[in-house]
Amino acid sequence: MTDQRHAHQGLPPFHLHQAFESNGRSKVVRTMRIVTVVVIALLLLGLGRTLFARRANAEVLAARAAESTVLQVSVVVPKSGAYESKLTLPGSLQGIYQAQIYARTNGYVRQWYKDIGQSVKKGETLATLDIPEVNRQVEEASANFELAKVAFDRWSKLRAQDAVSQQEYDEKAAAYRQTEAVLKRLREQQGFGKIVAPFDGIVTQRNVDNGDLVNAGNGGAGQGMFALAQIDRLRVYVYVPQDRATRVHVGDSVDILRAEAADKPAQGRIVRSAGAIDPRTRTLQIEIQIPNASHGLLPGAYVDVALTVKSAGGLILPTNTLLFGAAGSKVAIVAADGKIRLQTVTIGTDYGHDVEIKAGLKPGDKVIINPPDSIRDGQTVAIAKVAAAAGKGG
Repeated sequence: MTDQRHAHQGLPPFHLHQAFESNGRSKVVRTMRIVTVVVIALLLLGLGRTLFARRANAEVLAARAAESTVLQVSVVVPKSGAYESKLTLPGSLQGIYQAQIYARTNGYVRQWYKDIGQSVKKGETLATLDIPEVNRQVEEASANFELAKVAFDRWSKLRAQDAVSQQEYDEKAAAYRQTEAVLKRLREQQGFGKIVAPFDGIVTQRNVDNGDLVNAGNGGAGQGMFALAQIDRLRVYVYVPQDRATRVHVGDSVDILRAEAADKPAQGRIVRSAGAIDPRTRTLQIEIQIPNASHGLLPGAYVDVALTVKSAGGLILPTNTLLFGAAGSKVAIVAADGKIRLQTVTIGTDYGHDVEIKAGLKPGDKVIINPPDSIRDGQTVAIAKVAAAAGKGG
């Protein structure tokens, strides 16, 4: 055996190469196993971290989702007591006295004396008429009266002497009284040729001129000759709807609003009421009088009458708390347990931004403002803000 063989313990060379290769292969396998274990451990660690993060996120999302299902709402507590608002109604100003002046007899206008805008006193002459037919009738009646008077005087003397019968005397006396009555009537009719003012005021219309033919009365073809108004005080009639009729009273102050002086309302006062509802219009007529010593207000002008209307003391809510549906008007009330209760209510007077609730609500109820249409009974909500309803309207 050679020295080389002794060095290799008697193994041939190819056996030595196989041993070295097997030894290196084992080291590689061991390394790969370690790397694999490390990689798997890292993967498992990453997976665990991911699963933990996802679980944490899921819990956060669930909590947020739970929070998002609770509706955040603002509520209002209804206000009780008197509520004042303005009810504005249209009207036209009139003189405290005003009249159309007609002729009492047919005739021609001889002369008119007063024109529009002029002041007149009671009994002052406005115009005179020519009434020739009446004048002739007066002359005839006067002649008949004189003749009847002479006959009556003569028969009175004869009766005193018992020269005529009582029957004949009574006939003459009756004829005398009859002609006297006819003459008196015609002279009164003759006096209708003077057109006079029935009260103090101003002439607001003159519808005739000299020479015009006028007819008696205001029927048929009768023509109003003058219009007269007393404007030291004015009045206006307005018609209050039935649901507000019991809330306005004689003596209440009102504002008279005009477009030409919107910032300067005149002051008036309710002086009388019709005391009954008109069945045709379901309104109550009231009369308002306005002092007008300066004549700053003109009769015939259109005005808005602002009445102060007081409520009957019911509960008041903003109109944006109401829900309207086929079942009627409802409100959403937050109960003590934070659950929604949809309550049917009876609506009274609508004041614009606020509304009167006649039934279905209690003073301490918490009513949701601007409730969504999707809100339902039993839904859980969280109150974000509590407000108080207005107690006085404008």
